Amino acid sequence: MATPNVGPVTQLLTQVQRSTVKYLEYFSMHSLPEPSYKDGDGLGPNQQLPSDIEAARNSALEATEELHQLLLGPLGLILSSPGDQYLMLSIQYICRYNIAELVPLQEGTTFQAIATGAGLNLKDVTRFLRLSAAWHVFHEPARDKVVHTAASRLLINNPKLKAWIDNIAEEFWPSLARTVDATQRWPGSEEPNESGYSLGHNTDDSPFEVIKRDPLRQQRFMDVQSFSHSHHSFSIDHLLDGFDFNSVRTIVDVGGAHGKAAIALAQKYPHIEIIVQDQPQVIKGLKQHVPVDLEGRIRGMEHDFFTPQPSKDADVYLLRWVMHDWSDKYCIKILESLTPALKGGAKVVVSDICIPEPGQLSVAADRGFRQMDISMKAFNNARERDAETWAMLFERADPRYEFLGITIPQGARMAIIQAQWRGGDR
Repeated sequence: MATPNVGPVTQLLTQVQRSTVKYLEYFSMHSLPEPSYKDGDGLGPNQQLPSDIEAARNSALEATEELHQLLLGPLGLILSSPGDQYLMLSIQYICRYNIAELVPLQEGTTFQAIATGAGLNLKDVTRFLRLSAAWHVFHEPARDKVVHTAASRLLINNPKLKAWIDNIAEEFWPSLARTVDATQRWPGSEEPNESGYSLGHNTDDSPFEVIKRDPLRQQRFMDVQSFSHSHHSFSIDHLLDGFDFNSVRTIVDVGGAHGKAAIALAQKYPHIEIIVQDQPQVIKGLKQHVPVDLEGRIRGMEHDFFTPQPSKDADVYLLRWVMHDWSDKYCIKILESLTPALKGGAKVVVSDICIPEPGQLSVAADRGFRQMDISMKAFNNARERDAETWAMLFERADPRYEFLGITIPQGARMAIIQAQWRGGDR
């Protein structure tokens, strides 16, 4: 008798069971409680799991998500599309009014006590918290009683997490809502002030110009970058170990902000000297971040990377987490602006996202990259790129760039993209 074909739902059930069992075995081996809404998973915010356990966790998550969507059916899949924005809305409300801090960690409180403590309308407090509780952020064990869950406890005294929430809600939401309108108004535009952000915020300036005019928004934006890169997959160690800096003597860190990459490089490679370049309002904060013992080897320089590069003859020009903020047109301009300073054999090293080819990742992993890509378009017509597009940028910037290829270190989120100047010395 022939064995019937196993359908996708059955395959996903098997994947969920196998992967979840392996993940839970790790908890048992380390005497950790099984994950729960009440107590969480017992892991630190940035705790790095063994690679096989991390893979099992991701496999289970991806399979359960795919199973969920299959069971919804085609109509249910489309009808569910507004979903998680309501979770984000409720968390925005909680953070805006510092509600998590008003709920005692042990005994909980009431909706009325929260409303009184925050000076808010009782009906609004009740509705928003019950909405959040539908996603297990807070819990209502008895009518009008509010207690913490593991998720709501994360919202207490975590300014960078709150900065991330505020940034999504205040900067990106209005942008995403108007992105399709922007494609209609400015078809094919690569200008940073012709995007969903432009329409959503009613501005003719680029998002960066808008944000930097407000010191609080500027600080929030920088906190978000720090928070977003706190996961080990964004660790600077991937760059340090994935590129051979042993023969490098001088580096220009273009758009290097407060020198996080420069400091790590200088600490690991004591023979390297580094110039960190950024806008005046950013670079003025560099000194307070550089350790005293590195002050002689790291110095700041005001520089707009769309203008000719003033620091000549360095061995490496580093662009870390810069290019994805700009459209192809402006990335080409950044690379063109480097060329007056390049000596023969100098390398341009880009540390940024490289999207794998379609079909190389799971559906869930690929979806994450596609969401990032459209978020960047909504913000200022920027984008995330695949290998072909990275090579195209260098080719169009100047044919004297020799594209050396792309590597993605094990466990890294960001690729190492290299090109070498073959134009000879100036």
